[in-house]
Amino acid sequence: MNKAFKLVVALLISFQGLAQNGDSTKWNRFKNQFDNPYKNFEAFNLLGFQSSTFISTNRISNDFIYPFVFGKKLEKDAIDHNLENTKNKRLSSETNQELRFVNLKKNAFKTKSLNWYVKGGVHSRTFVNATNDAAKLIFKGNTETSKYEFNDCSYSNLRLNKFGGGLYHHVEKTAKPFNLTFGLFIIQALNYGNVKTYTNNYLQGNEDSFDIGVNYDAAFANAKAFSSNGLGLGSEVVFNQKISPTKTWGFSLQNFGFAYFKNNTTTYTANGQYKFDGIYIAEVGRLSEDDYFKNKLDSFTNPLNNVKENQSKPILIAPVSFIYYNMRLNGGYYQLGLRHSGTKALPTAEFRYFTFIKPSFILGVSAGVVGQNYLNTDISWAISKQWFFQAGLYHLEALALPKTFGGLGGSYGLQFVF
Repeated sequence: MNKAFKLVVALLISFQGLAQNGDSTKWNRFKNQFDNPYKNFEAFNLLGFQSSTFISTNRISNDFIYPFVFGKKLEKDAIDHNLENTKNKRLSSETNQELRFVNLKKNAFKTKSLNWYVKGGVHSRTFVNATNDAAKLIFKGNTETSKYEFNDCSYSNLRLNKFGGGLYHHVEKTAKPFNLTFGLFIIQALNYGNVKTYTNNYLQGNEDSFDIGVNYDAAFANAKAFSSNGLGLGSEVVFNQKISPTKTWGFSLQNFGFAYFKNNTTTYTANGQYKFDGIYIAEVGRLSEDDYFKNKLDSFTNPLNNVKENQSKPILIAPVSFIYYNMRLNGGYYQLGLRHSGTKALPTAEFRYFTFIKPSFILGVSAGVVGQNYLNTDISWAISKQWFFQAGLYHLEALALPKTFGGLGGSYGLQFVF
């Protein structure tokens, strides 16, 4: 039995043992009400901050990622180890910081079931899909083989600010109580990047003379904070419903919308095959001239770039989505979910188990498969009647075995109820 499997089994057994301390009535004593779909609501206000960051990979291990994250030297052994597998390398990351105020007291709507909230935050996401040959070119250069192919590679990057609010509708006095959140936000996309290669992308030859095939599209845009560029409209929808005393389900669509970059986008396109025979230097004395190399390189680089600057471009922002089904069984809670990060990455199926180890303390573990493999853990703690804390640690398997698995991250949140 390998170490990773032993780690998973040990964690699941320990959490299963804790389930015997669980009791459904403890939800009524756990006062983190806004995030708790099982509990009836009382009149209060809530101020909360939440932050999360993660990196998930396929066929890239943590000994390769750590130097980029912590600013250390990337060793040759780590490069060789990660490029042994000839399949595509994938990486996705997501970062969120949000500050929100929720009013659940009596308000202008003259009803206890409809309330309002405001929220501001920062969201970013990145996705990379690269062939092993493309990774070799980037990290080893043109040194190993006569031909490198990099078809069907992709890169996407987005970072945005958002501010807005919405309505929170909760119906308690019914056989199947539910709550529904709908919000609208002004967003500003600060960074945008999108690269896609198609077919017939290759490099063949040596350092001085080679053939290259290119067939790609790329677009990049940047906007300064508080400028008029990259502005747009975003939204979110969150729904939870209790369908029986032991079962709930729900879904969320967040951080989606559109933005518009006006005269601020640079695009690159090319489709063709080219040959490059190096640079002939006829007069050594002219090397100090500013345009000497530029004029010679333009004949090669221009067909590969086809640059257009100061373009206007609308962008659509796909939602970060999650749907789940949850049931209570033998004192513990079992949840099946499906996540998607709003990028070209595959959706991830997730299994989560959580339980009360004290009336005010929840401990959970979750495992993901298909799009990303991971083992996470999380806690929720009612410190007092007014203060509540949540935290999570992502990719336990990669932290324990950094040369085998890839991924890291964490989350935390603090809420004040008054």
